[in-house]
Amino acid sequence: MKKILAFLLALTMIFSLVACSTGTANVEIKKNEYTMSADPKEGSVIDGVMTDISISDPILEKTTASWLDTCILYEVNVRQFTEEGTFKAFEKHLERLKDMGINTLWFMPIHPISETERKGTLGSYYAVSDYTAVNPEFGTIEDFQHLVDKAHKMGFKVILDWVANHTGWDNAWVTEHDDWFMHGDSGEITSPYDWTDTAELDFENYEMRAEMIKSMQYWVEEVGVDGFRCDHAIGVPVSFWNAAVYKLKSINSEIMMLAEVSAAQSLTKYAFDTCYNDQLYGQALSIKGGVATSTIQQGIAINSNYVEGSFPMNYLDNHDKNSYDGSIVDRFGDTYEPLLALSFTAPGFPLIYTSNEQGYDHEIAFFEKDAVVWDKELKYEQFITDLSKIRTENKALYSTNTDLEILEISNTHIFAFSRTSGNNTVVYISNLYFEEIKDASVDLPFESAKCVMHYDGTSFDTDVTDVTKADFENKAYNPYEFYILTVNTQE
Repeated sequence: MKKILAFLLALTMIFSLVACSTGTANVEIKKNEYTMSADPKEGSVIDGVMTDISISDPILEKTTASWLDTCILYEVNVRQFTEEGTFKAFEKHLERLKDMGINTLWFMPIHPISETERKGTLGSYYAVSDYTAVNPEFGTIEDFQHLVDKAHKMGFKVILDWVANHTGWDNAWVTEHDDWFMHGDSGEITSPYDWTDTAELDFENYEMRAEMIKSMQYWVEEVGVDGFRCDHAIGVPVSFWNAAVYKLKSINSEIMMLAEVSAAQSLTKYAFDTCYNDQLYGQALSIKGGVATSTIQQGIAINSNYVEGSFPMNYLDNHDKNSYDGSIVDRFGDTYEPLLALSFTAPGFPLIYTSNEQGYDHEIAFFEKDAVVWDKELKYEQFITDLSKIRTENKALYSTNTDLEILEISNTHIFAFSRTSGNNTVVYISNLYFEEIKDASVDLPFESAKCVMHYDGTSFDTDVTDVTKADFENKAYNPYEFYILTVNTQE
């Protein structure tokens, strides 16, 4: 009898250890302030689709995760980040990224990639064959869990790229649930656009919606991820995203939702915290051509498409732009430094893509192995570190702060704005022109301030110095010279 009891006790201990090794061990990092409705009201959530977000239900109230105020997002291209292209190999870079001020990691899709109709040798991350598994090219689910747990212990948040609009052709849904997909006139499952390696899902099918949401729940509840970047978000009904967020916030109220699309009120009213600042990106590209800066003003203001509690994601690069439009060097040249500083100080929060800290002058292949060749010294690593410090230490730059004042200037190639929160003000001033400008004046909203970053067009100075309003009257600027100033007054 004693042997049996000892055996049962040993089994209990083993099961306990196994349970502790899974994502459920991450529950302590979650801030679950919601209680999932046992019986959602009619018209709220039905078969996985939300039909009305005005129903009285606490989970239907728009909320914003507190940690998003200081978010500095880094897009991780696992395949190309290291020669090994694995989760374990990427882990070695966590300390460096943390030291750089990065606090949120966005992983491009980590799921298995379909082989049928595959593009290139390795295929597209966005042709998902299994929503609740990981690509063996990158490692195992245990490897990814280890990475998530380590990242969390180091203070990072982790979000996954989610591909809801379509699956790969090897996905079991294709053969087991033909009715979950869009069909052409002759009855065949169709692909969206020219993405022939994928099969388009039919969101009129609520059974499919419910299963998709269950898959998203798995990564939040079991693995402990902190949200999603949602691919081609405009290709999926807003009602689906609303339903998904309803369920996800019942697990973790502090999740982040990023939509790959320009902002729309329907998206930010409930489901999404942030959307791509496509307008700012387009205007930033034009600066290289020497246009006046008046157009860029529209891209940095938080417009009515951002419902209260939502804000832009400012980017100069990502996997699409790099692979198809050229490297950051090709696209921005000498404008990169002042525009990157602008992306950190404008309303919203910034994105850094794999290898941006190096200023990597290479278009990374999308369907083939093309590992980043990392230099021993990374050209922009210290620059990004300094920008991260400025952003996180000044409440005026918090994501939820919508304050913005475009400052009056005497030359249309000088661009200047200020942002204020309480007793804290941050000012950005830059010559966004390829020639020197003389006798330019900026009407600054203070008599004295601290200069926390100065770039003279060739080198950086982050020694904090005192400046006055008079210093920016009738002043000369080198091409692409910029200043970041801070003012802290007594309230």
